[in-house]
Amino acid sequence: MNSQTDQEIVKHVYQQWQHFFAPLHSPALAGLYAEDAVLFGSRIPPYIGRLAIQSYFEKLPSGLFTGVVFLPEYVKRVTPNVISIAGSANFQRAEEKSLELRITHVLIYRDHQWQIVSHHVSAKQNL
Repeated sequence: MNSQTDQEIVKHVYQQWQHFFAPLHSPALAGLYAEDAVLFGSRIPPYIGRLAIQSYFEKLPSGLFTGVVFLPEYVKRVTPNVISIAGSANFQRAEEKSLELRITHVLIYRDHQWQIVSHHVSAKQNL
């Protein structure tokens, strides 16, 4: 592994995600996920596996989102190869006000890189 701090690792993964999200580069976004990852996004059912996750991003309307800002509030190294993240994400939209969601990610260090193995979003407001 490398000598990066947990916060540096998270920042790097999120910078890549942001870079690929604005133009909706689906194959590159999916490449940030582990082969066996699960994504509980804004659409049901959950998307399991990298190819399914790529199809999730391909189904998002092109041009709807102009960017995203992640605000990790909790970063915890669970094991040497696993980092858990909880926080929020602010998705900027072209025609509407931004969409603010709670988000959790689990990163796993595999194949010499940090990959997203679990991704979940939910409404920001309390129920």
